[in-house]
Amino acid sequence: MKNILLIFASVILFFCSCEPQQEDAIELSAVPTNVEFTVEEKAGESNTYILTNKTTGTFLYNWDLGNGTSVSGESVEAYYPSKGDYEVTLRAFNNGGFGTSKKMISVLEDDVAPCPTGGLMEFLSDCNALTWKLAPEAGAYWVGPDDATTWWSSPEDAVNERFCAFDDEWTFMSTGEMIYDTKGDLWAEDYMGHDFQCVTDDQLTGEPAVWGPGEHTFLLNEDPIQQLTVVGLGAFLGLPKATNDGELTTPTVTQITYDIIEMNEDANGKSMTLEVNFGPGLWRFKYVAQ
Repeated sequence: MKNILLIFASVILFFCSCEPQQEDAIELSAVPTNVEFTVEEKAGESNTYILTNKTTGTFLYNWDLGNGTSVSGESVEAYYPSKGDYEVTLRAFNNGGFGTSKKMISVLEDDVAPCPTGGLMEFLSDCNALTWKLAPEAGAYWVGPDDATTWWSSPEDAVNERFCAFDDEWTFMSTGEMIYDTKGDLWAEDYMGHDFQCVTDDQLTGEPAVWGPGEHTFLLNEDPIQQLTVVGLGAFLGLPKATNDGELTTPTVTQITYDIIEMNEDANGKSMTLEVNFGPGLWRFKYVAQ
């Protein structure tokens, strides 16, 4: 018995005398409390601001621009086409977490965006306001893995079966605003809480409700390729699920960029085909101006 007690006491003494190894320990910094940034108007560009981080000891910067858009970077640009007050939030990170700082940007007037003849803004808005609808024809919706392969293309009878989608209107204004009008009903799929059917606006409830009628903004890019970006939670063209981040099941993105792969204007009016690469494949939507 004495030998057993002696062994037990030796084991306890061994573990009590060992010190924890500290070589691999990571010392976390205190969460930054000195978060600061500056706001400067960009020379020569209306309603555009340069936001610059001034926080020390941090390495990652996320900005909420107060208009439904989030960007990253130590210095970023923010453009507000419409007058109003926008609360900007900066989150500055170190290895201990992040701190925040907020500032209000007051935009005094709407930006009258340039509308050069032959430019994308003129095509999309007529330098004023222009309304677009899905083209009432076969192939208005198309999806495939690449240009040469079709997974599915809407048949001609979809115009009648999805009447609630083909009467939807998107109005683009030269001031950078986009108005989505469902005309009281819209096409709702399973991820929207319905069984691939037409529903009224008030039947779209919960999170999917942001995909209903509303006002958003848009941005245009003409170089190196022509692109249309719709901005705002729930803003979309064609189908809500088709985004640059994959096919959504819940509304989580605040902007979607579409490549304008075809534009036509003749005696019958204007038409355009939009394409979004969602990763595994491409969605395309054909629109006509009203």
